[in-house]
Amino acid sequence: MKGRVEQLDGLRGIFAVLVVAHHHNAFKDSVFYNNFFVINSDLFVDFFFVLSGFVIALNYYNRLETKDDFVPFLKKRFVRLYPLLFYTEIVFLVFNIIGDFSAYKHADNLSLSYYFETAFDTLTFMGSTPVFGDWIGLNYPAWSISAEMIAYVVFGLVLILFSKYKFIAFVIITTLCGAFIIWHGDYLLAYDYGFIRGIFCFTLGVFTYNFIRNKTFQLSAFEIPFLLAVVSGMYIVHHYDLNLWKLVFPFLFSGGVIIFCNSTGVVTKLLLTKPFQYLGKISYSIYLNHAIVLIAMNVILFRVLKSPQTETMIGISLLISILLTIIYSHFTYEWIEKKFGQFLKSKI
Repeated sequence: MKGRVEQLDGLRGIFAVLVVAHHHNAFKDSVFYNNFFVINSDLFVDFFFVLSGFVIALNYYNRLETKDDFVPFLKKRFVRLYPLLFYTEIVFLVFNIIGDFSAYKHADNLSLSYYFETAFDTLTFMGSTPVFGDWIGLNYPAWSISAEMIAYVVFGLVLILFSKYKFIAFVIITTLCGAFIIWHGDYLLAYDYGFIRGIFCFTLGVFTYNFIRNKTFQLSAFEIPFLLAVVSGMYIVHHYDLNLWKLVFPFLFSGGVIIFCNSTGVVTKLLLTKPFQYLGKISYSIYLNHAIVLIAMNVILFRVLKSPQTETMIGISLLISILLTIIYSHFTYEWIEKKFGQFLKSKI
């Protein structure tokens, strides 16, 4: 199996756009938000974790063996994540400070110390832990990048310290994370213990790789049933308010990875088309950029231009926000992810 599965990139791009819709929640009674699918689209973050665990295991499971392999591995992951994380956090920091002097600011002014403490929390990859506080970050989706980086560290340490028993070690870690979530009584951990949720999903991705690495299936017939299962599951947990049952979704997403790695069906062919492949390529930028675009769009449309808060205008706001996020993400992908990433790679 090669180092990437392109159809999964396409799926990641679609799910990143759905997370944008989930965070378009300024008008919670709107039909564009107040429905089981959009309200629960934050679950697609778990797909990102599962997919990341799968891809990292695909590329490193048998390559990380000594401590000399560990530092280069973490450097590569740092270079991949940090340029855009740093850029988007600074953008948020600047706009929050400027916004304190604006007549259009909606919330009460927050202190400079709050801004810098939350930014420090994010930029040290601690935003999914209570180490520096469990407050919401300025760029609130960035908590998952903290969880992602911590999962990388755990993955690397397991392979190096428990090389002969790594599979058992991952089983123990996954079990402990799942037990903590059940004990905590809340699946959607984020700013406090989100790293537990991230590790749980990431290790399921590692198991997914181990399950299919030497196997070949033909699972095209399961593409549509998988998508229907995800949507049905979202309806059930929403309708019956089954928070802890959301633990099922990482397993569903693991199954989805298996299916699309072994499929040539119509959905796979669609995901391999250029538009969806490009969405997948810039999905990291979409994910970290969308919050500032949503905020700016709502300020301009509903506070500056005083547009009526009708369903039509809310729908237009969502559509424009998605389009602007994609356009903006094209440039941050080229200038920040690639060029700044190349610069950082040359230095470290």
